[in-house]
This record gives sequence, structure tokens and C-alpha cells, in this order.
Amino acid sequence: MRPLRLGLVAYPGLGGSGIVATELAHRLAQMGHEVFLFATERPFRLPKESPVRFVPVDLPFYPVFPGPLYTLSLAGTLEREAGRLGLELIHTHYAIPHAAASYLAFGEGFPLVHTLHGTDVSVLGMDPAFHGPTRRALKNARATTAVSQALALEAERAFGVRPTVIPNAVDPERFHPRPERKSLYAEEGEWLLVHASNFRPIKRVPDIVRAFAKVRQKVRARLLLLGKGPEEAEARRVARELGVEAWVTFHPPTPHPEEVLGAADLFLLASEEESFGQAALEALACGVPVVATAVGGVPELVRPEVGRLVELGDLEGFAEAVLELLAHPELPKMRQRARAYAQEHFHPERITRQYLEVYAKALGG
Repeated sequence: MRPLRLGLVAYPGLGGSGIVATELAHRLAQMGHEVFLFATERPFRLPKESPVRFVPVDLPFYPVFPGPLYTLSLAGTLEREAGRLGLELIHTHYAIPHAAASYLAFGEGFPLVHTLHGTDVSVLGMDPAFHGPTRRALKNARATTAVSQALALEAERAFGVRPTVIPNAVDPERFHPRPERKSLYAEEGEWLLVHASNFRPIKRVPDIVRAFAKVRQKVRARLLLLGKGPEEAEARRVARELGVEAWVTFHPPTPHPEEVLGAADLFLLASEEESFGQAALEALACGVPVVATAVGGVPELVRPEVGRLVELGDLEGFAEAVLELLAHPELPKMRQRARAYAQEHFHPERITRQYLEVYAKALGG
């Protein structure tokens, strides 16, 4: 494909949609495409040396309004900058409000591609305040993608569109085992269990602490919670209440999560809604098996040969799954299978090609 001039729209924080958009933008730019990334601030995971050009979306505030008007600000920025930069296609990540904002900016004549990531369909997408405009924007786009089969089916029911399924990617050169770093986070003889997220209520971080307390009764282990968000205080409270505070470490967000994930023995994910599970994929690429709740698209990612699935809210079952894997005689082989599985099915080159195929069809009208 010839070099394209592309605009990608993303949230800049810790969520999976922003990570996927940022890393896709970086890969496309490295391939020779001119890529402009629109966000309210420079995305957390965008390398400093990246050839991607960051375009800030300013949020002017006027006292007459109850808050900054992000949708209008983004629409105005896209409309203004698309012509100035000569953009050929806009690709938004997370539909709300990005799909509606780009539709407001361009109408039906401009090539727009939208990627759905989860709660933009399952939670916010069903809110009457957002549903109508989002549905119209998606139905009038040149293409829509979703990160899992489960999410694609949900989007079809919610919005009347059937997205192309393109799973998330992980770079195995970056995410790989780092057993030598385990001593930085755990004492000799301790198992290291890791969770990483933006600590939203939907991630159920306190439940991970509760399950860990049950694990700690049986084996020497340490829990490292990587990230930051609204549930941190509750997770700390639960750790104190259950008497495991000394073995629960809260690690601040880092642009290099691979340095933590690569040191882990197991990765834990207890979400009540999860369209894919980017952090779990990154753990698998590091050779770290995953214990997760069987929700959304997670069963498409976490298969028996690389981890265990439990029912949502079953903390006893969650702890038992962790203990079973830690005692499993084939745990070293499972680590190898996890990494090989991530490399084979979610390699960045494979996933980027799929997005370029969608772009080609969108540009063809």
C-alpha cells in the first residue's frame, strides 16, 4: 500500500483503547505512513522518539457551560486540521464520543473508521443520552471494527452494525520474560501475582485483593497492583481489613509495564466487563499464564493451555485456580505455550495488516 496520511483519535490515559490506538499509530508511522494522533494530551504509551505527530485537542471552558465541551472541541479540531494536514482517513478508537464527533466534523463524505473497545458498547453505548448519535455515526462510517467476536455481536445488537473483528496486538520483542527482575518485587521463595489496569470499578480490583488473601493462606505470595484509579483506596482498605497489607504492593503507572509483567508468575484479571483484556495479552507475551473471569471477549483470549477462567464473583474459585496453576507440574511449559500463543496469534505485523486492509476498503468507498 502507498504511504497514507492518517489521523487517529484516542484517549491518552491507561485504558486499553488508548494503548491500542497509540501503539497502532506508532507502528503505522514506522512503516512510512504519516500519522497524526489526536488527544487531549500526549498519550501515556507514545514513545518520545516516535515519528507520530501529536495534535492536541484543547478544551476551552466557558462559565455558561457546565463543563468542557470535548465532543465539539474534537469535532472542530478534526475539521480544521484534516484540511490543513491533508488527511485521507480518520480512525477513532472508543466510539463515545469520538464516532459522533468525527461524524459531526465531516458528515458522510469523509472516510471514517471506528474501533469499538468494550464499554463504549456495553455500558455507555446503551445509555439513552449517547445511543442515538453513536448509532447514526457508526452506521454512516466507511468501516467499524471490534476487538473481539463477543463485542462484535454486542455491537450488532446495540447499533445495527456488524464490525470486522481485529484483535489487539502485542510486541513480543518488547513484552518477554524477565525472571531476573522478580527479586525487585518479591522476596525469595514468594510467588509474584500481578494485576494491571486503570482501577475502574469495572475491573474489580478489591476482588483481586480478596482472592489473594485466600491464596496467601495456603502459599507464600505477593500481589503487585500496577496502575492507578478510583478503586485504589478501596483496594487498600480491603488489604488492611484482611490482614494482607504487608504483601500487597501498589505500583504507580509506568510507560514500561513489560518490566513488571515480565517478572510475574501469574497475571490476575477479575473484571465484570472486558471486551478483550490488553494487559492479559501483554502478560501472555511475557510468558505469564492468566487467571481471569469468563466475561466478554476474555474466553477468546485466555484458553486452557495458557490460563484458567472462573465465573464472575466466584472468589473461592478464583483463588483455587491460582493455587492450582502455581502447583501445576507443567507450569514451566505453560509459560512457554503462553508466549508462543501470543506471538502466533497477536503479532503486531499481523494485526497492522488487518487494519491496513480495512483502510484500503474504506478509501475505496
